[in-house]
Amino acid sequence: MVNRVKRRVSCLPKATYYKPREVPLCDLKIVNLSIEELEAIRLCDLLNVEQNEAADVMGISRKTFWNDLQKARQKVTDALVNGKAIEISGGEYINSGECKVEFLCSGCEYKWELNCNTERPTSCPKCGSDIFYRVGGDGRGKRFIENDYCCPKNKEKAAVGNVKAGSVKNDKNCYTIDE
Repeated sequence: MVNRVKRRVSCLPKATYYKPREVPLCDLKIVNLSIEELEAIRLCDLLNVEQNEAADVMGISRKTFWNDLQKARQKVTDALVNGKAIEISGGEYINSGECKVEFLCSGCEYKWELNCNTERPTSCPKCGSDIFYRVGGDGRGKRFIENDYCCPKNKEKAAVGNVKAGSVKNDKNCYTIDE
């Protein structure tokens, strides 16, 4: 048995789900794109890095990089053509810690960023509010609308305070909000 080499990843995604508009996540089939597959697409297709260099950056062979890139492209194409959601998660990788994560305070609208390998802050560094959000969404398929979350499937609004304690993931990958 051959040990799988952990890929080096320099940037984690700002959002963890992409889906067709106006279709609830629980009604969609989901394609899982691993973090290292996303990194392969980012290096090769977004940054236009040559495959040999990209493989070196990720700490893997060119053939392994090519395999990861082809799998990633196939998954993204399947989701786009067949109307599936893309979940970005999982994989075996080492975070090189070069990327940043942005946060926005809903109280004072202060925006700050931290290294992605640090723990999530507990409050806004400017005003001390504990109501702040990661820029790019919460990764749960809810929308932030005028200080309320809205579940796209149920069109129900809930106070921000209820979301922390009451968000529950059911069997169909749809989050519901306990009132």
